Amino acid sequence: MRAIGPYGGAAHSTNSVLPGLFRLIDAAETQALKANLRREAGARRKQAHTAHPQAGLALMRHFKQSVDVPAGATVSGFWPMGDEIDVKPLLAQLHGSGHPIGLPVVVKKGQPLVFRQWHPGMALVSGGFGTEVPAPSVAEVEPQVLIVPLLAFDAEGYRLGYGGGFYDRTLAALQSPRTVIGVGFDSQAVAANHPLPHDIKMDRIITESGIRHSDETPELSSPACLLAEAPDSYAGYLNETEIATELRALRATSDLADLAVMRALDELLERLPAQAVPQDAARRDDVPVSERLAQLRARVRDDALHAALGEVLHMVQQAERT
Repeated sequence: MRAIGPYGGAAHSTNSVLPGLFRLIDAAETQALKANLRREAGARRKQAHTAHPQAGLALMRHFKQSVDVPAGATVSGFWPMGDEIDVKPLLAQLHGSGHPIGLPVVVKKGQPLVFRQWHPGMALVSGGFGTEVPAPSVAEVEPQVLIVPLLAFDAEGYRLGYGGGFYDRTLAALQSPRTVIGVGFDSQAVAANHPLPHDIKMDRIITESGIRHSDETPELSSPACLLAEAPDSYAGYLNETEIATELRALRATSDLADLAVMRALDELLERLPAQAVPQDAARRDDVPVSERLAQLRARVRDDALHAALGEVLHMVQQAERT
């Protein structure tokens, strides 16, 4: 496949220190990769569901001990289908503590979910996609705390979902502040979900053994389905000039002595605006280069540039260890 730059131009291939960073991956290959990840995660979840029939009760205890839900706050859950962890005991306990409960309903493909109010003993109807939901006549609610199913999760709190984008759209559409808690089995943990800049990080992940991830300052990012229509600043992303400014400041830092890293930064700068910036712009010599790169990478919207910065960050971390 032809190598391309992050903004569509041909990538430099001669003596590049970033080989393969700007590969063109066709849609079929990407979909096949995601399908394989979901198959593997689904198989592990099926085994865990059989091996731990009381996991839902354990989850309820850990949730109660570790999550402080504001008094009267509305909580959304889900009616478990197949081998999803059983959250029904948790939902019943929360309802008994005075929290309105909502169950998600798919209104239309490509649209956010809505949440219809639920109480224990309520008769449910088919909601499509194998789900059970409250009837259309039931009132809708807006949750402040969302309990979300998943196929896999990593140590950073990123979730592998089912691929429909429903929760992404929903979280972007909610008007009130919200906390998002992924729930599943221990065996659904993976080394990395390889998140893209738009992927949503769970505030917490709880399994049958307890909290597997907790972020005291949750990163609330916007989904790809809506972020493509928003300006860079909408979710704290930097524009090209701001990225170039920081990269030039990094390139000039006295702590940066590795020639390969400097060359890699030069390659990235060739693909960004050449606009002059103040000499002292973005200089923070008291902050390690690796930390500055990590902070910058988190605010880069372009997928290819985000990946390229990850490679440079890896090179810097290796250099700092030697």
